[in-house]
Amino acid sequence: MLIVDWDHLMSVPEDQHYAVLHEAGTSVDEEWWDAEPNRPPSVGRQWFWPSPPAVEWFGKFDFGDVGYSYKDHFWAGERWEEIRSFVEPGLRSAVDRFIDPLFWGGLEYMPDRDADAPSTVSVDESSPPSDHLLWCRPAAVSSLKRLWEFASPELSLLRSPFDQHSRADFGRINDFDTFVGLLRGWGDVIDRAGLCGWGVVGLRC
Repeated sequence: MLIVDWDHLMSVPEDQHYAVLHEAGTSVDEEWWDAEPNRPPSVGRQWFWPSPPAVEWFGKFDFGDVGYSYKDHFWAGERWEEIRSFVEPGLRSAVDRFIDPLFWGGLEYMPDRDADAPSTVSVDESSPPSDHLLWCRPAAVSSLKRLWEFASPELSLLRSPFDQHSRADFGRINDFDTFVGLLRGWGDVIDRAGLCGWGVVGLRC
């Protein structure tokens, strides 16, 4: 998962976007291993940034041992689907709108216009390119950041619905802390991108 300076990315010919982004992501991996080749793999979330004199136009986020696979995001979406109707409407609306463009795959229902969640701009005007999992422009990041700022202080309120109503006996994401940890990883991505005024891109491996 990369956060990127959108102006820099748009200065690259469109047919070269994937190659440039893929090279950027692998370059910080190589630097990390070259610096400490005997370091054990991290199981926690972490950021990778290009080292000078490389142009600092991107950062790479690693979800760690939970979130490195798309399956984790799928199962987090399943857990949310199971509990969302038991969540207070304002918080439910905010989490719906936050996770929908990031990993839920497009909600067809969200008529709760009167819910106490912040208003948002359209998350994106078009589908991501076929070789990307996520293509989130800075305007959409700004909108998602407002949603996260609204929802993140209230995440503890999801514990009771999760414990009572999630079918966490199959698949992945089988406990509340893991579920919320994945959401907080996405919150970190959106916060960092929003502070920089950057976009977010997810690449197919």
